[in-house]
Amino acid sequence: MLALGRVERAADFADRRKICSNGVMSDATLDYGKPIECDVAIVGGELAGVVAASILANKGLSVVLVDEPPVLGGRGGSIEHRGYWLDGGHRAGHDVTDFMFNWNHGEEAAREAGVEVDVKPVGAGLRIHLVPAPGSNERGAIMDAAEWTPEGFANLARRAFACPEEGLADFSVALDRISNTTPEERDAAVEVPLSDWLMGNVPNRAVHAAFLNMVKSMFSQFPERASAGRLMKLMELQVRSAEEGLMFTGFADHPEIGGVQGLFEPFVEGLERNGGRVILDHRPVAVEFDGDRAVGVVATSPAHLALRVRARHVVVAYPLWSVLPLLPAERVSDELRAMSRGLEDCATTGIGWVAGLSQMPHFGETGNVEDYDGWNRLLVGPEREFSGGFHFPSLGSRRIAPDGRHLLSCFILNWVQRGEQPHWPTLDAKLQHAKAYLHDVYPDLEECLEWQADRYIDTTPAVAAGWYWAPVKRHGLRMPGCRNLFIPSSTNEGDVGTVDGCAWAGLEVAKEILAERG
Repeated sequence: MLALGRVERAADFADRRKICSNGVMSDATLDYGKPIECDVAIVGGELAGVVAASILANKGLSVVLVDEPPVLGGRGGSIEHRGYWLDGGHRAGHDVTDFMFNWNHGEEAAREAGVEVDVKPVGAGLRIHLVPAPGSNERGAIMDAAEWTPEGFANLARRAFACPEEGLADFSVALDRISNTTPEERDAAVEVPLSDWLMGNVPNRAVHAAFLNMVKSMFSQFPERASAGRLMKLMELQVRSAEEGLMFTGFADHPEIGGVQGLFEPFVEGLERNGGRVILDHRPVAVEFDGDRAVGVVATSPAHLALRVRARHVVVAYPLWSVLPLLPAERVSDELRAMSRGLEDCATTGIGWVAGLSQMPHFGETGNVEDYDGWNRLLVGPEREFSGGFHFPSLGSRRIAPDGRHLLSCFILNWVQRGEQPHWPTLDAKLQHAKAYLHDVYPDLEECLEWQADRYIDTTPAVAAGWYWAPVKRHGLRMPGCRNLFIPSSTNEGDVGTVDGCAWAGLEVAKEILAERG
């Protein structure tokens, strides 16, 4: 059972209430007749909110965290199935999910919270499969795993990205140029689509398609729409990680809780240990103000009872589109509304296949037992069509599968704009093609299967950061024009990935609140 701090859930019957702490249930009463007073009220139980709450509680502030889902972690966490922990954004919540992530700001956040977080680095960066198109008699090809560095991508240019021999030098020049930029250059290019940047900066047109294929392998379905500035930020992070010996990609590796939920657990335990109060099963409906100062939040129980939390500082740790409905209309500028619409418009539909394995399968090319712990990207046909990828998370996380068992997760995200979501038959055809390919790669896979299931995640806005590549500027940590209101989440502007970015946002908000209090 997850340790959920001092967690209070609303019951659906009369005045019965429960407090859950380490799985022990006892009676308690929430008094809806008077506000709860605290130093910091936090809306949102996903990573940015939990990190901020855990740090502030560790520094001696009284913290109340309120959210609607019945368990902390939201979409960012995992759910248990047959003893396996499944990641992928299938849970209720507001922010985004991931499977592997970089974790550098998160280390500092853990220190400030006084907790230890286990993250196991992934040994290799990227393995690309060139998958034959449906109905083709051609054989596929599998690239040796390459590091997520400019040098690693340059080595993949000809075979994986179909760069012509005569364009290899120009490909490397373009890659070097986009990987070595100043913060000012990166910020200026955020609203520039990558296709426009290539037209203006890479004279050799034969290189353009190869460059776009490279970005597909980074998990961007429509790279021509992608923000050139976002690509610059990602490449800068890769270069800096390599130079400073930082971990670029890793798995959550909690000793008891599997998957990304294991990333939350230490922060939740720290929050509980330091007296933080968590109230779940309550839907946040409004931020209250006194003039331009945020003074609290209102949330409703399943019985529609209004709970008020009054605080000196208010934190709404949701993506921007979920923040704005909680605010009075007059406190939201037209510019911020347009930013929210631009981000929310970039949705994702996820389809996948998950399988519990009695043992790891043999890799058909060599006959060896598969031992690659990174992501395998699938690019289909001569056009290198984006088709997601697969991995074996049990090679990197101790508790994601039962002892002696393994987990295979194939996940295909469609990075689309609103109204472009494909219907199930189109998605299913792509998934079945990927499953057939996996059975070709691992000839004994069928013998290893203990159970299997297809997955379908249809959410708008994005359950995964489909908007991460969008050529739209993002917001800061403070809500403009609202004193003492902070909005940390994955939609903050920054030079980090989504999970570590959420940890960074929660950490920075905690620092600002502590600095204001002296």
